[in-house]
Amino acid sequence: MTEFKDKIPAAGAKVEFLYDAASGAISNQISGTGFMAFYQVALSLDGRHLLASVPPGGLGQVMIYPKPSLLAFVQSDQQAMWGRCCPSCGKYFRTNHIMDTTYCPYCSQPAPDLAFITEEQKKYLTAFYDAFARAHLQQTNTSLEMAEITDATSNWHYSEEKQQRHFTCQADKCGAQTDILGEYGYCPRCGRTNARKLFSGLFDQELGRLEEVRSTVADRRERGAVWEKMTVDAVSRLEALGKHLRRRLLGYPLTVVRRKQLEKLSFQQPLVADASLQEWYGMGLFEWLGSDTNPRRVVAQSEIPFLRKMVQRRHILIHNGGVVDRDYLELSGDTHVRLDERIEIRSNEAKRFLENVKEMGLNLLDNVEDGFSVGGD
Repeated sequence: MTEFKDKIPAAGAKVEFLYDAASGAISNQISGTGFMAFYQVALSLDGRHLLASVPPGGLGQVMIYPKPSLLAFVQSDQQAMWGRCCPSCGKYFRTNHIMDTTYCPYCSQPAPDLAFITEEQKKYLTAFYDAFARAHLQQTNTSLEMAEITDATSNWHYSEEKQQRHFTCQADKCGAQTDILGEYGYCPRCGRTNARKLFSGLFDQELGRLEEVRSTVADRRERGAVWEKMTVDAVSRLEALGKHLRRRLLGYPLTVVRRKQLEKLSFQQPLVADASLQEWYGMGLFEWLGSDTNPRRVVAQSEIPFLRKMVQRRHILIHNGGVVDRDYLELSGDTHVRLDERIEIRSNEAKRFLENVKEMGLNLLDNVEDGFSVGGD
């Protein structure tokens, strides 16, 4: 794949408009070896409306689409993907899913596929129609060498921009490919998130690193700094996952008051977040009831005091240099430290915390994604 922010031009191909003198009709075709993939868009005969997306037809295949209309070829970029722009949140992404309902990878909102066509592609389709109209009015064959089109003639060229995260949907029978900004995203075809593999992988990597540091780093302070950073980062990763999954919940009907409460919900305080989600939706971070393919998973109640203490430790690590203050003594339940003492996190505490936060994140993911209907299921 190309690097982030590299321009990916539309693949080269020759588009021909063929005039039939006998009937006065205009047909078109696309040819050449430079393009990777294409589909068609049915345009109204006045060129003002996009009527339907139409898959490329094979030899002798009957294509069903609105008529009368003009079929315009829309070729992919050189990686067989198309740029898309969400009609709800306005964000840009690339995908090889271009037919039927599409889910935004960012806000998860579904819409008809044509609603996701980018402004540059609309310009291209307008130019395609104009070329067809010229062939009809001049009663002659015309052709367009797409490889010769440059940014200097933007109406005849659209280029897609490589995004940060390329992922292939792991959902059964899906496999759609997508490019997005950031890490977590929803599949444009089936609506399921890519977060499970990424989130689990991050924590598995951290747990592996913890064991490595245990065995290779001799200096106690150096090890302690690693355990502290792991504690801080664990909740930050849970917060990132929570914000991603919250977009799914915000897509469901909500009162104005509940929407504001949900928008303000912070997963940096997982016990508070769990209580709110239990009240609002009957689900949270500490338990996943399970399904036929996904077994039940529970964070033991005996772990709650430990989690409360570790979350408060993270807070003073970030905001007070790890020095115990009165708020920490009141909120953490920690009876083994004194006011103004610098806390220490041991490796077994860091490991236990990582394992619990990973479980909370997976419980949240399963509750949000499998507890509500997801497109394509």
